[in-house]
Amino acid sequence: MASFNKLKNMLMLAFDWILYGAGAADTCQVTVTQPRFQKVDYSVHTVFLTCAFSATGCSSSPPEVLWFRFLTNKHEDLCTPGCTDHQKYKVHVSSENNISLQINNLTVDDNAVYICGIAFSSSSSPRSKQTGDGTVLTKTG
Repeated sequence: MASFNKLKNMLMLAFDWILYGAGAADTCQVTVTQPRFQKVDYSVHTVFLTCAFSATGCSSSPPEVLWFRFLTNKHEDLCTPGCTDHQKYKVHVSSENNISLQINNLTVDDNAVYICGIAFSSSSSPRSKQTGDGTVLTKTG
């Protein structure tokens, strides 16, 4: 778990660095929440991981939605903001502040920690770009 926390901290720094945007000082604040765990049966082939966020003082334009996953010793950018594998991953906006990541052709190799990020890139506020704590996805074999 210590290596996961170290990787997550490194990703958060990279996330902040990548998305840091210039602009006027503002008060945009984003909070992201995700379920801590999602366990699925071996017979499930498609799963939806949920992510909810709230934003106060931010622009009315929609934010960028990003998804990452942590495997044992590395992280992968899945949708930053576009998904790298459109057959495997798809982002859905189910309501104004609810996002989900659809994972198709689910196997035990997809067991990982999935992290949702929300970014109002036009904002210079340090709280305008946030990630959730991650959802641990476990598919039983």
